[in-house]
Amino acid sequence: MKRWWPAIPTRLWVLLGALLLLGGVATLYSRSLATGPSIVLLVPSEAALALPVTQAWIDAAQEEGLSLTPMTDDTFLRYGGDRQRIAGVILPDTVHPQASEMLVNQLHRYVEAGGQLFLTFDAALLDSQNGFYAAAQSRLSTLAGVRYAMYAQLKDQTIALGPVYGSAGSVKTLGLQPGKFDFSTSTRLPLGELTTYGYPHLRHSHFRTDAPTSARTLLSSENGDVVVSTNHYGKGQVLFANLPLGYLKTRTDAYLLHRLLGHFASSMLQQPHLSPVPQAIGGLVLNLHVDSNASLKPLKVLDEAGWFDQGPFSIHVTAGPDTESEGDGLGVGVKDNPDMKSFLRRQIARGHEVGNHGGWNHNLFGKQASEANRDRFEPMLALNQMSMSAATGSVPSSYSAPMGNQPAWATAWLRREGFKGFYSTGDNGLGPTRSYEQGRRPEPSNLWAFPVSSYRRVATFEEIGNEEPPVPPQEMAAYLADLTRFVADTHEARLFYFHPPAATQHLVSIDVLMAESRRLADLGRFRWYTMAQLSDFMNRRALVQWQPTPGEGTQGGFIASSSASLNQLAWVLPKGDKKQFRVVRGHASVRQDGPDWIVTADGDDRQLQVQWQ
Repeated sequence: MKRWWPAIPTRLWVLLGALLLLGGVATLYSRSLATGPSIVLLVPSEAALALPVTQAWIDAAQEEGLSLTPMTDDTFLRYGGDRQRIAGVILPDTVHPQASEMLVNQLHRYVEAGGQLFLTFDAALLDSQNGFYAAAQSRLSTLAGVRYAMYAQLKDQTIALGPVYGSAGSVKTLGLQPGKFDFSTSTRLPLGELTTYGYPHLRHSHFRTDAPTSARTLLSSENGDVVVSTNHYGKGQVLFANLPLGYLKTRTDAYLLHRLLGHFASSMLQQPHLSPVPQAIGGLVLNLHVDSNASLKPLKVLDEAGWFDQGPFSIHVTAGPDTESEGDGLGVGVKDNPDMKSFLRRQIARGHEVGNHGGWNHNLFGKQASEANRDRFEPMLALNQMSMSAATGSVPSSYSAPMGNQPAWATAWLRREGFKGFYSTGDNGLGPTRSYEQGRRPEPSNLWAFPVSSYRRVATFEEIGNEEPPVPPQEMAAYLADLTRFVADTHEARLFYFHPPAATQHLVSIDVLMAESRRLADLGRFRWYTMAQLSDFMNRRALVQWQPTPGEGTQGGFIASSSASLNQLAWVLPKGDKKQFRVVRGHASVRQDGPDWIVTADGDDRQLQVQWQ
């Protein structure tokens, strides 16, 4: 019988391997389009690839598991919007404010013929010759289906700053995480307000807009300006984000960039993506912060109740003898606490991860450490590390900052000492991410930030009374159940944290979390992860280069290559009408999970080719 799935020619495996050796997606340019339809990131020139915001877009795509190809304007014009080779086009913010009339016209033709465009903020706003506003409104307003960037009319009022709002329907459409929108205190009911951890309001810059002419508004501003929308233009469609998404990622506010990238790729383009968790089994990192001797009795209660038989969890300890000030005796005092040493060693034997919760003296470090007093506080990080290593016989490789206070020198210390992951209060709502510092991503980039997930503005039990109005305990319990289902459904990981004393005060919420996680785990759809586990996985995943492969008619597929094993790497494919999968090279298994197909690499192969019809 004649097979319908073509084997990838050897020259393409050589190409993919060469691209891997060249060091990442930014080196691909249009050459990778030889293998199949890729998402294109338009940049004005090759020099723009070195800009931090360009790197932020590339990093976000890599972390979302997307096949992305940077392409210069000139190359895009030569391709003429070839939709067989270009799955969709992204016009990024900040790095692409100028554009020629030729490019603007080509984008219109591309979408009108059936292309898909992700348009952002100030892209193509200025004339390529003189750098001024090119028209009375953005030249891409017709594509967006709404007039914006109306400088001739609004002058200094062209840009506004304020909260972002969305309906429950929009939250569902965009696949936004539970707890990100507050529908209880919004000033624009029935719309909810986009929130983040620890801030009363999250304000974003956006262009003032007219009422949409043809766009469907998904997110809007306090004054009704369109912030995120979709619009059909000709045979194609445009996703418009009236926000500086890439710039925001360089300032540790990357949630909307990542989520809108995922929506564009999966929902609009029906593209596969590489899951950020092994075998595409979603899960949670449960991070316990043990910061004072007030945690000791609750830990004993949890231990005796068998709570630590679940997991594995990430248990972080402030090891010093004091908490608020030197000599107060309120700390854990790991060195002279045989019961605590025994407890920690038992948890390591059970498979839990034991890490550092900052610098020796929790509150003192959390309240006073700053960029200006490194000499005083950095030795406390080393003290905590030495104490925990001696007490457990295991060198910690994960970290959480006391009170979330993490000066840049503390992150540099973690990187220098070989840490793998750290709890972060930035990039709220993301899974593991390579966090930017002072506008840039530090190198090397194998240290992963684990942003905390929050319910509206609170992230843990002790804070629910700080909201106005206070968060009812039953709402927190429902949120934890929703978050657990969310990571299972999206094949992702998130972090939730609390302090052990809260365990005895919020048993209902904890029981709900454990019951729902156990139910999903029994179905093979949920796992507990530690920071070190996911950091190791994400570093191995970052070595993978993959591309969709061209097909005829209803055929499609992808090829993948890595310098390390592909084992347990998994691709998530929107189900659509895909069926009759064939593994042409390497070893893989295929399963269904809700609206998705999951293709998981099995064994230690370093190359994989899969086709479907």
